[in-house]
Amino acid sequence: MNSGIGSILPSGLQTVFLESIFALGRAQLATPFLSRHNPLGSLRLERVEHILKEGQSLQLQFPAEDLGFRYEQGALIPEVEKEDNVLEEKPTGRRREYVPSSKPGSRLPHMQLRILSQNKFHLNKEICSTLDLFSGNVTEFLLIATPSKTCYIWADAAFKIAKVYKVPLKVCIIWPGGISASPLSKESMHAWHESEGSITQQMQSVLEGEDWRRENTEFVVDVEEISGSWLELCKMTKPGVLLVRPDEHIAWRSNPTFSGDTMLELNKVFSIVLRKPELDTHQSLKTKLDVC
Repeated sequence: MNSGIGSILPSGLQTVFLESIFALGRAQLATPFLSRHNPLGSLRLERVEHILKEGQSLQLQFPAEDLGFRYEQGALIPEVEKEDNVLEEKPTGRRREYVPSSKPGSRLPHMQLRILSQNKFHLNKEICSTLDLFSGNVTEFLLIATPSKTCYIWADAAFKIAKVYKVPLKVCIIWPGGISASPLSKESMHAWHESEGSITQQMQSVLEGEDWRRENTEFVVDVEEISGSWLELCKMTKPGVLLVRPDEHIAWRSNPTFSGDTMLELNKVFSIVLRKPELDTHQSLKTKLDVC
């Protein structure tokens, strides 16, 4: 209205004109227009139902900004960009395409998963999204891992550190697609092992990880990929873990080349994210764990 032909109208007429347009838009949302007895309303309702049944969502005008927003500071552990890496394009309001990212500060990418095991909070769905892994009635952190010995070491350390800082933590293991039996059953794990010789190392990792599973079984949920690869979606070339904040933004991502003490590393991570003093020695952590 402030440019073009509308700009030559008096301000009073501009207001009347805009109110007329808004009134027309509001009228289309009125009950008579959205009723199934109205041909136009019936068509619109059928379209919405089709979108929801197909598992789609209503289209966002700027998905890159709505879904691709990334915090660059605050309750997260930023990664140092290598000089030879191409920096990700930041949302500008002009780019419409949403590009999933697992970098700290990013929103947790959506991926459809099949539930393999239940946990304390009863994820009683067969199919869910990664975003459904959060418990609606608990403010908690989520550690997402893949089935490997390295990831299980991180998971074990994360549970211990979460107890020290007294914060709820859930661990989700994302298995490759096609696994029909729960990895929590030793018999089913051995059967899978015999039929899939190429994943011997993964199966052995599960067996070795049973101790931490038994101690935290109600806070561990297993899921499998339905289509695509979780690591590829996250642009991760090697197995690793993501620590996700209660607001569904990623706080930290493990470094595949890390070779230090996982307990001390996660102690530092939780200290920064929660803004609490860091216990700077392994002995201090052990004392705290004994108390917990």
